[in-house]
Amino acid sequence: MVILKMATKKLEQKEMRKHFIRTLYDTLEGVVSPTPYLEISEGDNVDVRFLNGKARLPTPNTTEVTVLDIDIASLFFDDFHILYEGVTGVGKTYTSDALFNAVFGPDGHYTIRLSGGVLGSSALEPFTTTTLENGVPKTRIDHEKCKKYGALFIDEINRGDSQEVFQVVDGVVHVNGDTGYLRVPIPGQEGKYKGLAIIAAMNPADAQHSAALELDIAGENRFLKFRFPNGVSEAGSSQLEKRLSGDLHDRMWSEFARKTGLKGGWRDHYPVIADPEQLGESLSGETREFLDVALGYVGYDPKETYGRNAELMQMGGVQPHFSVRDDNDYRKILQAQGTLKHGFVRRDLRKIRDLSRLLSFIKGVKSGTFDANASLNDVAAGIGIVLESKTVTGTDYGALMTLVNDARSAYNEMHRQTNIPEGYGLRQAVWQAAVHAGAEHGFDAYLNTLREGMAPLNTQAASAAQATIRSRVLADLVVLEHFSKVHESDVTAALKAKGNDTFKGFGELYQSKKGQSSIYEHRLESIMR
Repeated sequence: MVILKMATKKLEQKEMRKHFIRTLYDTLEGVVSPTPYLEISEGDNVDVRFLNGKARLPTPNTTEVTVLDIDIASLFFDDFHILYEGVTGVGKTYTSDALFNAVFGPDGHYTIRLSGGVLGSSALEPFTTTTLENGVPKTRIDHEKCKKYGALFIDEINRGDSQEVFQVVDGVVHVNGDTGYLRVPIPGQEGKYKGLAIIAAMNPADAQHSAALELDIAGENRFLKFRFPNGVSEAGSSQLEKRLSGDLHDRMWSEFARKTGLKGGWRDHYPVIADPEQLGESLSGETREFLDVALGYVGYDPKETYGRNAELMQMGGVQPHFSVRDDNDYRKILQAQGTLKHGFVRRDLRKIRDLSRLLSFIKGVKSGTFDANASLNDVAAGIGIVLESKTVTGTDYGALMTLVNDARSAYNEMHRQTNIPEGYGLRQAVWQAAVHAGAEHGFDAYLNTLREGMAPLNTQAASAAQATIRSRVLADLVVLEHFSKVHESDVTAALKAKGNDTFKGFGELYQSKKGQSSIYEHRLESIMR
């Protein structure tokens, strides 16, 4: 009975999500032009084409993603904040204002334009109040304002005080010894909150916009930066009728009430509908593995990544039979990576995960499933988009996405060579096969099966991508073998448990022993999940 009740609740939430999204698109149809941002093509590989406002004829297995798609989908991800970079007049403020007006109304969202100098505006302004105390102005946190707004648009973000901006984006502000939390309570769920939706905008810091400053790396890392596409030459006169008119908020929620029979305002329904926990699981074993193996190739010198992995392999008694060659292809990789401001950081992993799910969600909206189950192609696209967002201002899009496709091809080839079905991570498949063999025939069979799984991967590599990605998978399996040998008696006991108890015992062993070395957590965590 309890299970049925939970399933019904989830179904209702999904139905609410479907009606909310469809109603929002319908409300904004005559207001916002669906400016094309990118096109995702899927097949053996994934290709992300940055459209910059230029639409293309639809073809099978392709998905066009517009600025409006990204804006709407981003509402469902609390850790996903958008930063639009583009020249004045392309629609950054207009598009965001239309979205936030429709969902939150004029009193439920706040727009602030930052400016520098002593008298400049503050990112904390929407959440504070200033009063005179003994004739001296004193700024304090207004806790009612901290939960008043569902969304915030920050214009000219690169002209404000960065420390204040960081606090707002992180959702926790500190003023004069007091702390405020920027969030909206989720009705019916005590102690749970929906985070503030934030969209920021800035002009590009180039010679044409000399008043603009480059946002520092700490700032960019808190956002996913998109170059806002200028679609005016494509849209032409079709944009003349796109304008803010009437009460978008009333139109949006009146139609939602008509479709669902649910009364009340955005505070009653939006936090429940856009609760990110309702979108399901994060990444699968295969998609986590691709994330692990691809980052060391697309964002770093492949030779250095290979060298780190080869050292681990040799420490474990495995001599690699391949290497990254210093040839023209290798130098082209370094040339492409030379456009990066900096490599991947910790926040990027969450960005890639959420962006992968966001792209999957957009495809789900277009197909009618309204789910966000990220595939390998979604993760590849997410890695590419995050990587392209790290390039130096003025750099053309596309070159770094080529590296992501190389990684995707190399990973596909490994699947074909090992006959591991699509959808399964290579490391997990090898480990699980070894566990099953060990459960039947003991610890030696477990180790032999691990080695047999490694053997097809330790062969000549045809490219730098293959060599780098193979080195990561093999090094991780070598670490697993080492861990198993060090704890032979415990692994043997787990193997004797049989069935699911074997994997449970292995997991408990890993949790209790992984603190012995950071390499265990870094290399084995996603295998054991």
